[in-house]
Amino acid sequence: MKFKKFSPKQRLAIGWWTHPSYRNKDAIICDGAVRSGKTLCMSMGFVSWAMTCYNGCSFALCGKTVTSLRRNLVEPLLGTLGAMGFTLSLIHISEPTRLDVI
Repeated sequence: MKFKKFSPKQRLAIGWWTHPSYRNKDAIICDGAVRSGKTLCMSMGFVSWAMTCYNGCSFALCGKTVTSLRRNLVEPLLGTLGAMGFTLSLIHISEPTRLDVI
């Protein structure tokens, strides 16, 4: 997967939890144009936050349907995380699907 250089807002969405101004916050909301990279940056940030701040914990990715979640979040995230050096295993036992990131 090839990336263009992330914009300052995209970089903030990826690592907002490390930024001194936002450390005491519980969440971030991104608003903007369609196809501006919000979902990709937010999902990268979520996985980075979870892997950095927690050890041995499970987290859920939720969507309206399993199909839309897989299409819009999981599939793009698989390529991205692999490119970032994470080891991935996608376990599919009917429904639900389980994604392990190591």
